[in-house]
Amino acid sequence: MNQCKTTLILLTTFIFFKSSAQVNCDKIDINKVPGKWVWQKGGYGNQWQLCEPIRKELQRIMTLAPDGLYATNSIAFGDNGVFGYTKSPAAYECYIMLKKFSCPKGYKELLPEGETGCWIYFSVNDVEGLRFPLPAQMSDVRFDKSSIRVANIEIKTDAAGNSIIYSSYRPNEIINHCYFFSARKDLPLRKMTNKELFTAYKTHHEKEANDGIAKFEKLLAEDEKKYSGLSPAEKLEQSYWPDIIKKDKEYLKEYKSDKDKVASWYSSAIKQDNLNDTAYVTAVNGFEFSPEKLEAVPGNGYSVWVDNPAFFDKTKPKDVPQCIAVYIRRQDDDLPKKNFMDLFYNQFNLDVVAKMVGETTKKPNGNNTLSGSIGEAKIATKTNQNDISAYNYSFESVTENQFPKGWYGMKNIGVQQYEQKNWLAFDDDGYCYPQQFNKEIKDNFNLSFDLCWRKDISYYSGLFTVSFSEMPFDNAAERYKMDNNQNQYWSFYDSYAGNFNRVMLFFDPYWNSSGTMEVYSYDKNEKIGVSKRIILPDFYLTKNSHQLKLQRKGNALVVIINDKMEAEIENVFIPSVKYNIYTFSRYKGNKSDNKNDVFYINNIKAVY
Repeated sequence: MNQCKTTLILLTTFIFFKSSAQVNCDKIDINKVPGKWVWQKGGYGNQWQLCEPIRKELQRIMTLAPDGLYATNSIAFGDNGVFGYTKSPAAYECYIMLKKFSCPKGYKELLPEGETGCWIYFSVNDVEGLRFPLPAQMSDVRFDKSSIRVANIEIKTDAAGNSIIYSSYRPNEIINHCYFFSARKDLPLRKMTNKELFTAYKTHHEKEANDGIAKFEKLLAEDEKKYSGLSPAEKLEQSYWPDIIKKDKEYLKEYKSDKDKVASWYSSAIKQDNLNDTAYVTAVNGFEFSPEKLEAVPGNGYSVWVDNPAFFDKTKPKDVPQCIAVYIRRQDDDLPKKNFMDLFYNQFNLDVVAKMVGETTKKPNGNNTLSGSIGEAKIATKTNQNDISAYNYSFESVTENQFPKGWYGMKNIGVQQYEQKNWLAFDDDGYCYPQQFNKEIKDNFNLSFDLCWRKDISYYSGLFTVSFSEMPFDNAAERYKMDNNQNQYWSFYDSYAGNFNRVMLFFDPYWNSSGTMEVYSYDKNEKIGVSKRIILPDFYLTKNSHQLKLQRKGNALVVIINDKMEAEIENVFIPSVKYNIYTFSRYKGNKSDNKNDVFYINNIKAVY
């Protein structure tokens, strides 16, 4: 969509504010300079009028721009269609751009900064913009002229019912993309079926092969003609021609072989009984023919998306908003911009945007704000926080090699059989955890589980690790924000640096002549409050099957192994910190010299 967006076109030249007199840059407080609004009407017909509800709502909550701030708005991409290849509604952006004032000493006058990254985008009739593309792997394979996108796209709703789009297309990363408003329940994108994908893939690679065949048939004929026209003496002098002709034939044969491979694969693929199922892939590669990537293991793949022209009501005028994506880029390091955004988050009524697209308002008698969206827990979360105190997890019914449903974190592990029983197996460095609903790990919290490892585990094995941490929680998605970029939290599996409050327990089953447990308590500045090593003689090599209980007792940590209390460590938990998530991991095992470096857990019980 918005294929014409190759250059950011601003409709009007920004009017830079100058003070009426020179100022002393050494004495002026930039953050206290009176703020300035510069409202632009734009030049794309009545689009600015259609965006007027946004301007009026902003002026309702901010009659004047906050001190120290130059704020402007306008319309961008006003002459673009949603789909560049067919008649479709207009897709344009109503935006707010925020600039702080500066006072260059040589000029002795107040000027707005030249560059800024602080914007609010209201993207009309689209789910993305030039500056906030929807995260996806784009393929040059096309379906009915539409680009194919490979991504997992989810629509979550907050407690008020506002829709938020999340997307992921790289392992271990989920991105909160934008708020999305529409009277429709779907998107201007839709998922492809296997039949559609297989046919598009076949058409693309068949064309690639045919183009290659035509190219080298022509090249071969020309080169053979040139060579046959040479005299015997010229053939001796230009002895490279047979090699060139040989290469022509090899390339031609390769393209013909590619065409046969495509035809053979497609004739088989089109007979599958899952043609009408939603496509689920690891990748859609337009450069090399790799049909095996068009199928993925559940939990380790992506859906395939194309444009959805049927989303729009074609009877409406082209500029009328039928959906709006709201994307916000904050720059809280600048106080004036932070003040603006705080007001926007706390007071801007999202129902203004909902009304623009004909969507039902969420709070008819109240204020549907972003701060409320972020801060208010949904019913499911509240129920778990208030009414449920115990959770049990086991893996008997989980398919082997699958990441368990309802678990989060890095999906580089799965369920495996060990001694005729299903376990969650940590055979790679990484972390995971079951859904926990932002419940607080406080006094009398109890976490128990069975733990074992392979009896021939390496001396250089990784460590089995349990952590108790404080993490921001996304109420709309009902998951922790560490999922946005799981690799960022490598302190769980490969590093000491973390910059968040956490308690780490490292278990080593092969430390000299015994096992050990090390406990560290970190604050968010990476200061270590507690560091303790406990020797565990019976937690060693072939003594590989144990039941662990980890308890919070006040601010102390109690560790019980096989009903024997091994430690009670004081002041592990920082009293002012709300610990709200526990995780399991294998830590620093990537240099193990033994492929049997595997830990297994089962029968997990958490009591709050």
